[in-house]
Amino acid sequence: MGMRFCSILVALTVTSLLVAGDRREQREPARVILYEHANFCGGAIVLEAGEELVNLAYTKFDNGRRANDRISSIRIEGRAEVLVHTDAKFRGVVLRGTQDIRDLGREDLRGGPRFNDRISSVRVAWAAGEGRSGSHRSAPVDAEQIIRRAYRDILERAPDAAGLRDYRNNIIDRNWSEDMVRDSLRASGEYRGPVTTRIIGRVYRELLDREPDPQGLENYRRKILDDGWTEGDLRESIRRSEEYRRHVRQP
Repeated sequence: MGMRFCSILVALTVTSLLVAGDRREQREPARVILYEHANFCGGAIVLEAGEELVNLAYTKFDNGRRANDRISSIRIEGRAEVLVHTDAKFRGVVLRGTQDIRDLGREDLRGGPRFNDRISSVRVAWAAGEGRSGSHRSAPVDAEQIIRRAYRDILERAPDAAGLRDYRNNIIDRNWSEDMVRDSLRASGEYRGPVTTRIIGRVYRELLDREPDPQGLENYRRKILDDGWTEGDLRESIRRSEEYRRHVRQP
């Protein structure tokens, strides 16, 4: 009965949108609604363009249930776009959406991993080419902020002058998105070499009190570079290892 009610509610919503037409699109603000269940049902969280949630562990749906790793569908209203990340602080695998996503569990988005019950941080922005008035002018982009944030998250440092200049040109002149900047940094020799080595070494020292052995280093490097593992995935894997269990049992 509950799912049937949701289906009826969705049908009514779609009908109202069709009747309202372009006038409603111009009148409504750009916003995103995150739902607890598929087909836009269950608890909800509403975010206007320009708002973000750094860590969903501290957020609840309007029904009081916790929201972290529990989002299953997304409605996008007006000229909004959403960036959802599998990790807090806008890290991990990212998905950009500009249209409704009815079921994050069934849709194989971008040919990549499914995002159902995996989202831990969210950003909502104005879609490219739209301003706050709904006109078709380009939205202002803080290219330097995007670049500095990407360098900090991916390379764990501030951008050098050449990188800042080149990526700024790509964003402004070639309409690069933040995802494209991050993908480019992940493909760089610096990330594939020194940065991944530093991440793995840091986790080994913190959890096992030793440097990584060559086999472990190479195995986890492939996980990061080929499978898209985050530092959180690496930590979880090591915590499940027999060596870690022996280590924490030591007096």
